[in-house]
Amino acid sequence: MNGVASFLSVTALAVALAMSMAAGCSTSSGTAGGPVSRLIGRALAPEPDSDETSPLANQVVVLLTYDDQGNIVSAEVGTTDANGQFIVDAEAQAVVAVVVGSLNDEANTEISGLFNPDEPVIEKDLDEATSIACAAGLTAIGDGSITEEQLNAERVQNLEAASVEYILANPDFDYYSETDRTSAVEAVRVATDDGAHPAASDAFTA
Repeated sequence: MNGVASFLSVTALAVALAMSMAAGCSTSSGTAGGPVSRLIGRALAPEPDSDETSPLANQVVVLLTYDDQGNIVSAEVGTTDANGQFIVDAEAQAVVAVVVGSLNDEANTEISGLFNPDEPVIEKDLDEATSIACAAGLTAIGDGSITEEQLNAERVQNLEAASVEYILANPDFDYYSETDRTSAVEAVRVATDDGAHPAASDAFTA
């Protein structure tokens, strides 16, 4: 299985590749002819120096999947609307990631989240917490700590809950700082053993 040294660089590359593709907007990925899950949500980016969020409107949406050899495959699957909403059809597989990226601002904002496409419709909004959890899950797969099959709904939930707790416990956390994001991903992975269990109540206290 090919490793992913840094989720942040992988998503940036995926967005760059998608922006350069001339094939237009696809709305599905996975094994042809399989069951399809419709993934619906909004991408909400934190406002700098504020507790508020704003929608990533009219931005490219990239779907990250795994091929049979465990390599990440990226595909542009459309854009968000004026409210930051995305609708992505993903064919059944263990886990996928949706990445909404903006290359039009200085921060190169990316918001992402993990989905387990095993139901007809799955709704989830994406924000800084789901992005940290997404990074934690994909880097755990990338370095061989877990497989994509092990990154099930329970692990995703544990990673996302721990990411929320980490942000609450670190009021100076800056999502737009690569150093802060990397520290958050590492802390969430350690606290949950890559999503195997919920983080302890004091996992992120000094």
